[in-house]
Amino acid sequence: MRIKARPDEFMVRELSSWTPDEKGPVSVYSLRKKKLDTFSAIRRLASAAQVPLDAIHYVGLKDRQAVTTQLISVAGGHRLNPNQRIPGLSVRYMGRTSAPLSSADLQGNAFRIVVRDLSREQLERLETNLPAVVAHGMIHYFDDQRFGSLTAGQGMPGRALAKGDPEEALRDLIATPGRRDPPEEKRFKTLVRRTWGDWEVLARKWGTRRGKSMVQHLVRKPGDYAGAWQRCPGRERAIHVFAYQSLIWNESVRRYLDALLPSEHRFATPYAGGMHVWPSYGPDETPPPLPETFPLIDHTSQLPDPAMRAAVEQALAAEGLTVETFKIPEIPGCFFKHEERPLVVRPEGIELLGGSTPDEMHPGRSKVTLEFALPPGAYATLLLKRLFGSSIEEGRGRPARDDRRRGPRRPHQGRRPRGRR
Repeated sequence: MRIKARPDEFMVRELSSWTPDEKGPVSVYSLRKKKLDTFSAIRRLASAAQVPLDAIHYVGLKDRQAVTTQLISVAGGHRLNPNQRIPGLSVRYMGRTSAPLSSADLQGNAFRIVVRDLSREQLERLETNLPAVVAHGMIHYFDDQRFGSLTAGQGMPGRALAKGDPEEALRDLIATPGRRDPPEEKRFKTLVRRTWGDWEVLARKWGTRRGKSMVQHLVRKPGDYAGAWQRCPGRERAIHVFAYQSLIWNESVRRYLDALLPSEHRFATPYAGGMHVWPSYGPDETPPPLPETFPLIDHTSQLPDPAMRAAVEQALAAEGLTVETFKIPEIPGCFFKHEERPLVVRPEGIELLGGSTPDEMHPGRSKVTLEFALPPGAYATLLLKRLFGSSIEEGRGRPARDDRRRGPRRPHQGRRPRGRR
C-alpha cells in the first residue's frame, strides 16, 4: 500500500469554526501549500511580508508531501499580501476576527487520498473493513507522525528524560543522524558524537543549527545536561515529552485489547513504536464494550479499572518504569500531564470514489481514492492501516510488502464497499 506518490494525491482541508468579526484586530487568511511543512510555509510568509513570526498563528501542523489548506491569523495590525507570489504556497484573505486562532477553533480535517500499489487481498480487506469502521469506529492510536525521531532512527529524547538521563536525551537530539537528514547534517551530527564533551570547539562550529543555546550552556557549565534541556525551546521540548507519553498510551492500549479480544477478533499492523492491535468485528456483530477514554498518564494517575491498570503497568514495566516513577526528574517545567484521550474515534463521510482501477505506476496492482473527515488529533494514515490491514509506504517505489498480522480471513462478500456520506 502506497500513498503520496504525487503531492496532489494527498489533500487535506482544515475544518474550522472561527467567528468573523469585521471590527476585530486580527486578520484571517486561508493558506494553501504544496510540498512544504507548516513551519517552512509560515517562515516564508513572514519573511515575504516582513511580519514578525510570532504575529502569525495557526492551529495544526499539516503534511509536507501533500496539498493542504488551513487557516492562519495575523495579529498586531500586520497584513499579508494575497497577490504576492511565494514558491509553494498561496494565501486568500478571509476576514477579521477578535482574537488569534486557537485549538478551540479546530473541528477536524477533511481528506481526499489516492491509495496505490494495492493487492487483491488488500482490496478484499477494504471491502470487509470499511463498513465495520463505519459501524464501530477505530481505535484512536497515535501514528508514526507522532514518533518522528523513532521513524528517523534517532531514538526518543523523551524516553531518556523519563529515565533520568538528560545526557542521553541530548545525544538523541543533536548527535544522532537521522535517515532523512541531508548528508551535511549527518556528517555534522557524527562529528558531534565523536567530539562529545568538547563544547567550546563544537560551539564555534555550530552556526545557526538547532540546539545552539543548549551547547552554549554546556560551554559555561560542562556536565549540566538538565540545565541544557531548560534552554531547549518549550514547544520542541514538549513535542519530545508528549511523544514518549503517546508511546506508553499506544502500548497500554495494545496490551488492553490483547487481553480483552479473542484472537479470531483481532489483528495487528506495525508502526514505528511497535504494533497497533485492532478489534475485528463485522458491522452487524457486537464487539465487547470499551471505555470512552483511556488515560495519557503521569505519576499521579489513578487507575481504578483493574484491566486498564494491568495494561498500563505492563507497558511501563517493559520500559523499566512504574506509574509512580513516570515523571521527568531534575528539569523544572518539563513534565507529563494526565489527560483522558478518547479510545475510539469515528470517521465521518467515508466514501470510496469510483471503485478500484488499475494502478498505472505499479502494473498488476490497483488504486482507489478515499474521502473522509476526522476529528482533531486523529490520523488519516491510521484509518488507512485499519481499512487495508497493512503498513504504508510513501512516495513512488517498488510494490509495498503486505505487513498485516491477522487472524482468520473473513469471507469475500463480492460487493463494492461504501460508507455513509
